[in-house]
Amino acid sequence: MINTFHSSYNPPPVPPRTGYSKPQPVGNSPLVKFLSVMLLLLMILTIGGFLYLFQKLNMQLQGSYHEDMTSLQRLQDCADSSMGEDSMTECGQLMEKYKAAIAKVSQANEKLSKLTGGPHVIGPAAHMTALSEHKDKNSDFLKTNSLLWDEEQSLLQDVRFSNKRDKLTIQYPGIYFIYSQVTFSKPSTSFGLKQSIRSIDPKTQDVKELLKSFCSLDPDASSDLCTASLSGVFRLEKDQQLYVTVANTSLVNRNSCSFGLFKLQ
Repeated sequence: MINTFHSSYNPPPVPPRTGYSKPQPVGNSPLVKFLSVMLLLLMILTIGGFLYLFQKLNMQLQGSYHEDMTSLQRLQDCADSSMGEDSMTECGQLMEKYKAAIAKVSQANEKLSKLTGGPHVIGPAAHMTALSEHKDKNSDFLKTNSLLWDEEQSLLQDVRFSNKRDKLTIQYPGIYFIYSQVTFSKPSTSFGLKQSIRSIDPKTQDVKELLKSFCSLDPDASSDLCTASLSGVFRLEKDQQLYVTVANTSLVNRNSCSFGLFKLQ
């Protein structure tokens, strides 16, 4: 027999089973709340750390910029001839620091160029020209046997130039080609017209004659010149000093004197 009875009411709910508990929504789990708090704290610490590092780096850059500007201002003041002896000593120290910094930058540039295979600046080199008479107001050229050189009219790269304007100091050890040319305009009756390149050992301070050359002039000639030239290849150490000497600088024609070197390897 078929039941054809219909009702508009919903059937009664199924009674819960024994031991069954309704699951809690996932969003209300204590673990989720704990992880949310930890994530928020981590974000706050990260942002705070970035702000702290940015502020610290900015302060360091400002301090370094102020120090660099002060040093540059001091170097600019060094051009004032009215400064005292103590100030000039400080200027010399600043110049040495400046030259050392330039040397480090040049060395880093050369290493970077070798790694990248790009063009690099030529290595240590120098070409010096003699100090002219109109720049030598105190006649310092005639007071010593070492030739003095004009830094403004010379080429210097990765080689230090002494404050006395007579010596070149090696900064990077290696094999160097050294040359010198000295022109004499007056004959000598007591000694020959000789020029030589001498070296000062950085450890023992011993002086050694590396190269020498001679030329001669006719004492009866009123206007004559002779030039003594020399060149050679030597292994030079760091802080080794080189300079050119003659017996009498008053016999030298300053317009035709040169001294230089460059690093071969």
